[in-house]
Amino acid sequence: MKTCVIILFCLISSMAVLGQNETKQINVDVYEVQVTPPKFTGVENAAEMYTGEQLQLINQFIAKHFECPRQPILCNYEGTEVIEFTITPAGQLTDFNVINSVCREVDKELIRVLKGTNGMWLPGSNNGKPTAMEYEVSMIFGDYSQDEIINHFVGQSEKYFTRGSKTLLVEQQPRKALKYFDKSMRYTPNDKATLLLHGICSYELGKTENAKRDWNRIVSLGGIDYSLNEDQLTEMKGYSEMIKILAGK
Repeated sequence: MKTCVIILFCLISSMAVLGQNETKQINVDVYEVQVTPPKFTGVENAAEMYTGEQLQLINQFIAKHFECPRQPILCNYEGTEVIEFTITPAGQLTDFNVINSVCREVDKELIRVLKGTNGMWLPGSNNGKPTAMEYEVSMIFGDYSQDEIINHFVGQSEKYFTRGSKTLLVEQQPRKALKYFDKSMRYTPNDKATLLLHGICSYELGKTENAKRDWNRIVSLGGIDYSLNEDQLTEMKGYSEMIKILAGK
């Protein structure tokens, strides 16, 4: 029987401080700006009522309330679900965005559980002022024990990444390579090397906005040493655009 395993929660709030109507990317200088990320408390009306007791982990909350949908079990889905959302200065959750989907049923269920945490968050702050910030959670979904699942997912991701890299860089077939990178990202959606080459394939196929989304995702995850495979990438259509994005230009 399929099992759901909560495995990783990635905080990106310190990299994206939000205004009321738009997202603003910032470079944080620790000597000038003090950014404090949001914290989950498990306490209702946390922004007004929280007293500083030990924080409840968001993964504990999700594990308790998440109900595995039957449809992905029937369809034999497995992969890593990633949901991004914004935590407002009042500790409310808005602007849900599915970064990586296992299936629609899992999307809906995880968002339902997350909406149940409204008011249970201490908002992030910028120089002591409560500020809207982005946060994301990831959940592994697969038919493996907790001890087996990480090795399986890493192995599957590496297998498809290797095939995709050969297909793109040696055989120069971006359309076919893109399918391999799609499969790799199903397991490890935050892998920067895969995002980089997935973006190159998309750009080669005329999907420029998809490519930019991949490369901006790398930036939000902390950047990458994009000199990797540089000799093989310089002739690709999207190379110069990718360099601009990764370099923050």
